[in-house]
Amino acid sequence: MHQRDLGSQIRSVASLAPVAGTGSAQNGSAVDRMGFLSAVGVVPWSTSGGVTGGTIAAKFQHSDASGGTYTDYGTAVSVAIPAGPNASGVAEVPVDLSAAKRFIRLVIDSDPTGGTPASIVAGAIVLGGADSLPA
Repeated sequence: MHQRDLGSQIRSVASLAPVAGTGSAQNGSAVDRMGFLSAVGVVPWSTSGGVTGGTIAAKFQHSDASGGTYTDYGTAVSVAIPAGPNASGVAEVPVDLSAAKRFIRLVIDSDPTGGTPASIVAGAIVLGGADSLPA
C-alpha cells in the first residue's frame, strides 16, 4: 500500500524569520532533529533595488546542545542572484542526518551586489526519514 499523505511523513520547522540580507551570515534557530535521519533546508529569497548579481549561500550546522557550539555539517549550497529589479527564488539544502549531532540549524548568507541592493531571506527545515511518524 502506498502512503499518499506526505504531511504525515515529515515535520517542518521555521528556522530563520524573514530578515534583510546583510552580506554576513544569519544563524537560524536550533532545531531538535532527534528521530529524523534526513532534512532539507528551504531558503526563500527575494531582491529589490537594482541588483546586478551576487549570491545566496546556505548550509547546515550541528551541535550536541541547543545553545552549544555549532560546526558546519554537510555540503553548503550557493545560488547566483540574477540581475533585475525583483528577482526571487528558493534555495534547497538537502542533508543526510545519520551522523549529525542532535541539534541542527540553517546558516544563510545573502550578498546581493549593484546599485542599492536589498535582499530578504528566510529559512525553514523540513525533517524526514523518521524512526516513527511525527506527531
